Amino acid sequence: MTPRFILDENVVILAQRGLDQNDQPNSVCSDLVQQIIEICHTIVVDDVLWDKFDDQLNRPGYYHPQLGPHLIRTLWNALTIPDKVNGLGHTSPSFDGEGDIPPGSVDDMDIVRLAVESRAVLVTTDEKLREHLAESGIQSTHGLMVVSPEGALDRLSGADG
Repeated sequence: MTPRFILDENVVILAQRGLDQNDQPNSVCSDLVQQIIEICHTIVVDDVLWDKFDDQLNRPGYYHPQLGPHLIRTLWNALTIPDKVNGLGHTSPSFDGEGDIPPGSVDDMDIVRLAVESRAVLVTTDEKLREHLAESGIQSTHGLMVVSPEGALDRLSGADG
């Protein structure tokens, strides 16, 4: 089965900007997005996440200094490749136990719903969300794989080698 990844909106913002979560130049997120698209992997979205991507990546302040708004164009182009971007056309449903998500991560409910529904690897820079999903039992109950961008790149390296 083709590896499938859900990218938190912050991952795509950092990819577009060529930065890490501390606003330091870093290519991890952009390398991750590029490798997912270039290799036989899939980006999983639903309408809510896609709208967040579209809204955030079209903000002028989120453009890469040298490349401009290239990532949103790359993602739009990926829509034309079969099985490269899956999930548009629906919103992920609620799931049993979602009330166990701690208050600090409730704003991430949509992406957690998508992860539970799709069983794709959730890639996020939000360490608190990763901790909350593990501590609340949601990660183990629903068999979620939740990783940092670096962890996702490591998984891609392992999948390819």
